[in-house]
Order: sequence, then structure tokens, then C-alpha cells
Amino acid sequence: MKNILLRLREAQDAMSTTEASIARYICAHPKEAAQFTVRELADKTYSSPSSVVRLCRFVGFDGYKKFRQELLLEVHTLGDTGSHEEVELDGTSTIPGIIEGITMRNIQCLEDTQHLLSAEEVAACVELIRNAGTILLFGIGASLGVARDAYLKFLRVDKPCVINDDWHSQLLQARNAKKEDVGIVFSYSGQTVEMIECIKAMKANGTPVIAVTRSAPSPVSKLADHRLHTATNELTFRIGALSSRMAQLNVVDILYAGFVNAEYEYCMKQFVRTHIFKEGQ
Repeated sequence: MKNILLRLREAQDAMSTTEASIARYICAHPKEAAQFTVRELADKTYSSPSSVVRLCRFVGFDGYKKFRQELLLEVHTLGDTGSHEEVELDGTSTIPGIIEGITMRNIQCLEDTQHLLSAEEVAACVELIRNAGTILLFGIGASLGVARDAYLKFLRVDKPCVINDDWHSQLLQARNAKKEDVGIVFSYSGQTVEMIECIKAMKANGTPVIAVTRSAPSPVSKLADHRLHTATNELTFRIGALSSRMAQLNVVDILYAGFVNAEYEYCMKQFVRTHIFKEGQ
């Protein structure tokens, strides 16, 4: 299944105004939209058939016919689960409401990320990590915290990995990258200038790059060799990385678990060897 509603919602920021308007209508009325011809959908959204077709191509379809077939299948199979109830902070929220709202938002983001991840792409990334001489980790802001989590995990199994906190050091790290290394870049937006420069430096050296980023088209996604897409489900007024950080951490856990599974006997020995025993345990 193509997860059309999820992809339409995720990519709206990168669409034209008209395309985004059509996408919002489809996400809000999926059952109704799935019944329309291309001209009926254009009329309903005050657009044109050509705009509808461009939207279909933007999310990976050759034309409207295939798009509509997949949308019908998705609506029949999943019902309205592709649409989200928006919960925003407005200054009057209660603590119980915040607990419930943030928790449900995180759960939804993790479920959406699961639908966006390709098993084949994850498997390819795990193989790159297994064969890499060194894992080079990149991220700034909240994404740096995620990169550091990956560093601690792979450090436990003695997989060589490097992380630097400041961007100038990360850029030097990228410029010193080798073909046998692998770079993992964390960028929520996919448009972080510093991360783009690091990817360009690694690409110049022939170093393969894995990007953990949102599914919407972006420079980071375009430059990377492999893309592990995370869902975006942040508040309209972004007070900080909330659910996006959870989605990135989830991808780190998946990559790490895939590595441990593939190197099971070795990793089990490492877990025993590196366990820090504490008094009373």
C-alpha cells in the first residue's frame, strides 16, 4: 500500500499553493475524493485537472487513474485512519490534556513512520553499517541528541563511530570521510544548511550517506544515497522537536536492532564484555 494520505500530508510544505490545497481536501475527505473523476476533484478544489495530475506525480504516480485506485484501496482498507485530529497548545490547555495530547501525537508519529519506512531500504542501510569502517554521525540541535544516542548504542558493540558536537568539526569529519565509511545524517527538515554541506563533502569523497529525514522532497533527501523517512507531526507553532525527535530515535533503534540481529553472536559477547556491573546487581 502506498500510504497516500500520509504522503499527501507530509509533502504539503513542498507543494505549490494549489497542489497543497488539493492535498488538504483529499486528506480531509478521503472517502469522497476517492469517488471523483479527475475533473470532479478539480472542480471541488477550485483547481484544474492538470493541477490534480501534477499532484499525483508529485507523490509518485504516473497519473490520476493509478492514484485513484490506490486511494480507493487505502480508504477501503484503513478507513479514516489516514486523517489526524489536530491538537494544539492555546494557553488554556490542562495538564491532563497535555499528557494525553502529546502522548497520542507521539504514538501517531511512530505509527506513521512505520508506514513510511521501506524494509528493503532499512536492510540496505544495515548492510552499509555492517561493512563500514567507521560510522560518521551528523546532526545539530535536537538531531544532535539523536546522533549521540546512535553513538552510544554502537559504542556498546565496539562498532567504530565518530560524532562531533560543533558543526565545524562535523564538516572536517565529513571532509576526512573515506569510501569505506558511512555517514548517517539526521535532519528533521531536510533543509539544514550545515547538514547539506556535510553531505556534499562526503559525496565528494565517495562516502555513502544515509539520511534520516522527513518524507517531503528536500536537499538532504535528494543528496543522500539512502533515505529513512520519518513522519512529521509537530505543533503548528513549533515549540521544539517533540514527535519528530521520537521518530528519529525510533529509526536509530531499528538500525541498531538490525545490526545486532545480523551480528548476533558477536554482539551477545560484546554485551557481556561491556556490561558495567554495579553493587547490588
